[in-house]
Amino acid sequence: MLKIAPASSTPNEINGFDEQAGEDAIQAAIGLRGLLRAEAEKGDVQRYPSQRVIDALTEADLWAVAVPKRLGGRGASATALTRMGAELAKGDPSVAWVSQIINGTTWVTSIGPDALQDEIFADGVPRIAGAFNPPGTATPVEGGYRVTGAWPYASAIRHTQWSQWGIKIVHPDGTEVPGNFCYIPTDQLVIENTWFVTGLQGTGSDTAVANDLFVPENRVVHAARSYNFVEPGKRNYGAASDYFAQMAFVHRTMTGTPLGAAEGLLAAVGETAKAKPMVGTIFARQIDSHVIVKEIGEAAIKIDAARLLIEDATGVIDAAALAMRVLTERERARNKAQANYAIQILGEAVHSLMNIAGSAAFNNANVAARYWRDFNMVARHFGNIPSVGHEVYGRSLMGVTPNAVPPFMY
Repeated sequence: MLKIAPASSTPNEINGFDEQAGEDAIQAAIGLRGLLRAEAEKGDVQRYPSQRVIDALTEADLWAVAVPKRLGGRGASATALTRMGAELAKGDPSVAWVSQIINGTTWVTSIGPDALQDEIFADGVPRIAGAFNPPGTATPVEGGYRVTGAWPYASAIRHTQWSQWGIKIVHPDGTEVPGNFCYIPTDQLVIENTWFVTGLQGTGSDTAVANDLFVPENRVVHAARSYNFVEPGKRNYGAASDYFAQMAFVHRTMTGTPLGAAEGLLAAVGETAKAKPMVGTIFARQIDSHVIVKEIGEAAIKIDAARLLIEDATGVIDAAALAMRVLTERERARNKAQANYAIQILGEAVHSLMNIAGSAAFNNANVAARYWRDFNMVARHFGNIPSVGHEVYGRSLMGVTPNAVPPFMY
């Protein structure tokens, strides 16, 4: 375990990641896989995780894995959080996604201004979720803003105490300032049931609505002073996690969910192939066919390669944070492309494995169906799309400007 610095750290007193805490979180996730599988159907039906699952993750302390210890988190690395997500996904990818959204958003809050941290973490580490697009409207008033907005894809919203939302500030003269965030207690919001989808059904990613709510100034993070902005005299600062590249961290760690779904599918298909007859052929079992064994081996090595790519990408983020170093534009472009390519080859492996599994695997009672549909949903998150990552890296290499994605988004 690396040494943890005092709570009143300064930028010159960097403290490292708690490697043991990260490993403990990964092992806890492995231990929960049976429960997650047992509760997954219930989560799908009600469209969000069961209370039994939420309580189990709470007891295992899996909601603030990367949040610094000064705030009550576990102080683990990006790589550890990603590995934990993969293990949860082998039980239920929807739960892994809920965990990632809360872990990621709560970490983002931990690098906000002192006044924000002081309020949000006053009574310990809360669970925080949110979304940024489409942005809500914030009208300046004395002491803060009146905020109105509707944010779809609000994963995990039913299981949080606070929520983080993208807003555009609209001044009386009509000028708009986009790219800001605000924090609202979740119980002040209205949740509209809009999450009726094929994959990740159990994430509760419904629409959260704010109707003319007052948000004080200290709960707003302005675009001009992003989360990585260090205000003069900042007290809540100095952990390794405070130096994570914000969007790179959030998007790389979420790859644990599709990785775990693919690894879970590989295990399920491999086990079935030991006994499943190969109808219409001379083979009594699928594994008697050299073609099937070859296809499983090829899918497995693609999944292994994807894990190497993903963990190398998170390792770069961890190393830069430990060195208190800002990733260059080229490093961020490559980091994104690398992880997006991992999603591409995971998709190839998943497609091949479902061909092996056959039509029976698409029955909702078959665990393979859950891995397949949930993988295909998360693989299409805007941060995971391979063609976008490839273009971002290509434009960076060729010096083509502007890049396809704004620099702060990768």
